[in-house]
Amino acid sequence: MPAVRLHSRKKSFRSPSTGLPARSVALALSLMCGFFASGLDIGQKALSYPGEEGASDARATRLQAQSVLTWWSHDATGYHPALGLLIENSSSRDLTGTLIRFQGRFLDLRNGYTQVAREEFEGEFRRNQQRFIKLRGPTPYELPIDKDQWPRIECKVMCRVGSVGDESTQDLVVSRIDKITMTDEEAMEKLRQDQGRRIIRAGSQNDSGRKAKEPRETRREPVKPLVATAGSLNHDRPGNGSRPSQAPSPPRGGLNKLLLQGSFAGLGDDFFAFEQAFKRPKETDARDPSWTWARFVPDADGAEIIVGSKGRTGKADIIVAVVPSFLVSQESQVVTLAQLLYKRHKTDKLRGPQMSVRYLPSGRAQVGTLSGTGCRGAIFYPRGTVGNDSNYLIQLSRLPEDLDNLLSAQTKRVPMLQVYSPFAGIDTSN
Repeated sequence: MPAVRLHSRKKSFRSPSTGLPARSVALALSLMCGFFASGLDIGQKALSYPGEEGASDARATRLQAQSVLTWWSHDATGYHPALGLLIENSSSRDLTGTLIRFQGRFLDLRNGYTQVAREEFEGEFRRNQQRFIKLRGPTPYELPIDKDQWPRIECKVMCRVGSVGDESTQDLVVSRIDKITMTDEEAMEKLRQDQGRRIIRAGSQNDSGRKAKEPRETRREPVKPLVATAGSLNHDRPGNGSRPSQAPSPPRGGLNKLLLQGSFAGLGDDFFAFEQAFKRPKETDARDPSWTWARFVPDADGAEIIVGSKGRTGKADIIVAVVPSFLVSQESQVVTLAQLLYKRHKTDKLRGPQMSVRYLPSGRAQVGTLSGTGCRGAIFYPRGTVGNDSNYLIQLSRLPEDLDNLLSAQTKRVPMLQVYSPFAGIDTSN
């Protein structure tokens, strides 16, 4: 009897609150657990949404480089690789007051050496507004005259907008440093005048628009077969109807290496211009308060340019150029060098040389006198094949004093002017 009572109890068991069977209660509990689990996922998504919004906002905070200009910047320490950028706020928000940090990595492709330049600002920077930035490598180089020997530098510019980590670093541009020297002011002015290299992105609307407007390539006619004809045996003589032969380009060796270089400095220029043209001087002498002398050695296999400045003004008042005879293939090259040192950009030409001979205590000297507006000078021709006697020597001055006497007096006390001794009448045989 008790067993039967127990069985009837199990059969009549119901939920005390709803009166539902136990199986229904289990099903309801399962559904409720599933609902709260899904609600928990939604809640987790809701809690993590601000972070995801920040990430998407960081992705939307983008800057774009519109134009780039590279150059070698010069200062008292040497030449620095430099890069200027025109950047635009292409993001979806105003970045005024937001700290924006830029980093430029200058990689020397020859030896793998890397130097880093940094710049930052947090001023006004509204949507679609443009700003200019400049990055310059901190370590200077000494550039040779031959541009083919300049180091190959690659610069990569990155930026971070606001307080973000490495994952939000943006790559703006990667560019090679052009083989040109300018001041920072000149370079940034060129960039402002839209003389930089425009950055065209693949797939951009402007790019596709330009491609759509480009005319189709015209169909070329098939190449006709060559026909052999008899030529003239008189070659390029005038009146034969044949084209004159093209004049061969001058060789770049010897003194032409100096004459054909891109930059030059001359009489009246500042020492700074000589540093830019011929690198920093190998030797200076400023012991006399009335005179400053500097000896520059261009990359011309032995040529020297000695510059004297009276009163320490830093301006070239006297120039003495020493040219070994083995560099000279034609004496007209020496006259051309004298003209360049007289002043390259002047239209006025030096007159001469008017040849003469001088009999000095040191021996016979052949001289070609030169004259120009505000300038007097001479070319001394080699007297022999050994030592200083084998050199051509150019002297130029814009001072009213007698140049021979002035240089003779300076030669006795300035060691770098000893090359002028044979031509100053100083007997060096003892």
